[in-house]
Amino acid sequence: MTSWDIGAKVAGYVWKSSSPRAQLLLQHGYGEYAQRYVNQYSELIPKLNANGIDVYAIDLPGHGNTSGERGQVDVTEGVKLHMQARANLPVGLPTVLFGHSLGGLITACSIVRERGNIAAAIISSSAMQTPSKRWERLLSKISTAIAPSGPMPLPRPGVEALTRDQKLLAEIQADSMMYVGKAKNLVAKTVLETSDEVWQKAASWKCPTLIFHGNKDTSTSHLNSMGLHQAIGSPDKKLNIYPGGYHELLNDTIASEVEQDLFDWLLARV
Repeated sequence: MTSWDIGAKVAGYVWKSSSPRAQLLLQHGYGEYAQRYVNQYSELIPKLNANGIDVYAIDLPGHGNTSGERGQVDVTEGVKLHMQARANLPVGLPTVLFGHSLGGLITACSIVRERGNIAAAIISSSAMQTPSKRWERLLSKISTAIAPSGPMPLPRPGVEALTRDQKLLAEIQADSMMYVGKAKNLVAKTVLETSDEVWQKAASWKCPTLIFHGNKDTSTSHLNSMGLHQAIGSPDKKLNIYPGGYHELLNDTIASEVEQDLFDWLLARV
């Protein structure tokens, strides 16, 4: 791994393959950080490298090695940073976008804003919300104006909702780099705004896309992944809903099945 400078005050990373045939921009989820995907998530980054795919990633503000109040991120700023990272990828290799959870929402919004240079997209356990109602927008606006760092007035499951693998769960619980508190008001407000933008522009989404989600995920809703799959305009799109699956499917007890499905789909397109 080496550092990667995208021209913004965020921690960036690159993991190089010995003989690259594609490159992938990975966006982590809420409360976590990019380097988890080296030793966790079925060792996704080393396996991508082994299959000839360079991996690039950034830590969002307030996450991982990027400065800021822990767990506080303006999602609209996250989308801008993602697009800046895309613009700083090397030219010449097919580009894959991979986003998990909040990173899936950020990746989705990045796609509908700028469709160029995407060979494939993978959206894992997306944090997409249903199209917002007027009262939800008003409440989130007021809550954020009063206390942007205050906890959003909805429950957030604990880390036990991430995986059924008890050994891995113990590692996650002991990881001081993880933020496990409630999502904050600013996060909730900008998640709604970003989701609304994706729904409005979904028909323009044309790149080959894999969307996957567990149907026992209590952190994000698999129903919204089903809706997103239906809404996007791509002629090449696949939806995998895993019965019993928790939020971090590549860390779950069915990780080997999910990993096989992911690589079968991806390697057929790059």
